[in-house]
Amino acid sequence: MRKLILLFAVLVSGLFLTSCLEAGDSNLAGSGQLFYITQSEGTQIAHNGGFAMTSNEIKMQEPERWYLITWSWTTANGMLSSTVHNAITTDIEQIPYGLYLHEEAPEGSSTPINSFGMISGLRLPITGGFGDFLILQYSWAKKEGESVQVRLYNETMQQTAMDQFTLELRLEKSGTATGTTEKNEDAFAAIKMAQLRNLIDFNGQDYKDIQLKFNYLKGSSATPSSVTNTVRIYKQ
Repeated sequence: MRKLILLFAVLVSGLFLTSCLEAGDSNLAGSGQLFYITQSEGTQIAHNGGFAMTSNEIKMQEPERWYLITWSWTTANGMLSSTVHNAITTDIEQIPYGLYLHEEAPEGSSTPINSFGMISGLRLPITGGFGDFLILQYSWAKKEGESVQVRLYNETMQQTAMDQFTLELRLEKSGTATGTTEKNEDAFAAIKMAQLRNLIDFNGQDYKDIQLKFNYLKGSSATPSSVTNTVRIYKQ
């Protein structure tokens, strides 16, 4: 089961790994770390803003998507600057899409959320270099055969000068339960937020730090809850 501490691990991994490379360390590794796979010079690379790597498995993945990657590397594999070449990637898990909807959340019941956190922030911003994605981590009570999709509803016609947006966080359940036993399922969602950028007045600046308030139903009692986080969103 993934712990929410993973949210913070990705934020420091770039600086930590860069310093290790500069110090000449011969062995590096990471478990379940967040990387964005994109194309560079005709091949796929995985990066997190401060550190990049390649492997045979990475080159086979769909580009412009976020992944959780378990990897290792030694100096025998070769490197260039802060990019690790020929890493050994033992597990690559694609993060599912969520949806951003500029409309009012529908009436009806919603699947409760046991825990919730926003990974994106000031160090992992919403920017074209990361595909304009917002990364969320959450957990829910899952029965075998069920799945959910994260949806963010922004129903209010908020002024472009505002620096805070209130979003309704919903889990859209699908599938048919094949049992009655529930287990706490930890999951991630990558949500493209380019539409939100259109609501922001950047006042000639390259980026703006905005407040996102997430309203959602928490726990087995489905108690209304909310959490506010700061995220940096770039003009491009």
